[in-house]
Amino acid sequence: MFTLTFNPLNRDFSVRPVCKDTDRALVREIFRKEFYGSALQSYPDEGLWEIYDSMETNEEEVFGAYLVSYLDRPLFLLEIHPPVQMDLLPAYIGEPGTVGIYCFYTSTNDPMNLPGFQTCIGSLLDHPGIDQVITTTNHMRSEDPRVGVLEHSGFTSLGRNRHQPVVYRCTQLSFPLLCDTSGRLTCLLAH
Repeated sequence: MFTLTFNPLNRDFSVRPVCKDTDRALVREIFRKEFYGSALQSYPDEGLWEIYDSMETNEEEVFGAYLVSYLDRPLFLLEIHPPVQMDLLPAYIGEPGTVGIYCFYTSTNDPMNLPGFQTCIGSLLDHPGIDQVITTTNHMRSEDPRVGVLEHSGFTSLGRNRHQPVVYRCTQLSFPLLCDTSGRLTCLLAH
């Protein structure tokens, strides 16, 4: 199961697996905003929970769907996938030590998104066996705040092909890290 291994600047971030019994309305609202924006259209349950049933979290792996919060205020839904479950070219998913993520925000303009996201990426890269994190931004424009969060967290574009989604990658070398005096990795936040 994915856990936070550090919180930058002693921020009060938390992560927990999505619970279908208690989080149904919140997850539905997050997806409504993601796919319909400000339109007053509801997001259907059909297919959503079946996907999460196949993503059940367990103690040995980081894969699953997680709610990330700051002071008990949900910031975003983070899905962590084996890269083969992402709709990407084999060149992006074949490297050992790779995990894929999708991130869905409760609000794209929340100032705590960046430090919360960096906390999660730092914790993933601190996990044994994870060397890189990949994601896509297939429907986002470059000025979208979510692209800025990716770029300020050390993600770089792996090239743009108008027929394929834009793939971003973050590695232990590209992530903005500092080592403290104990040698433990801690996050240096970009402002």
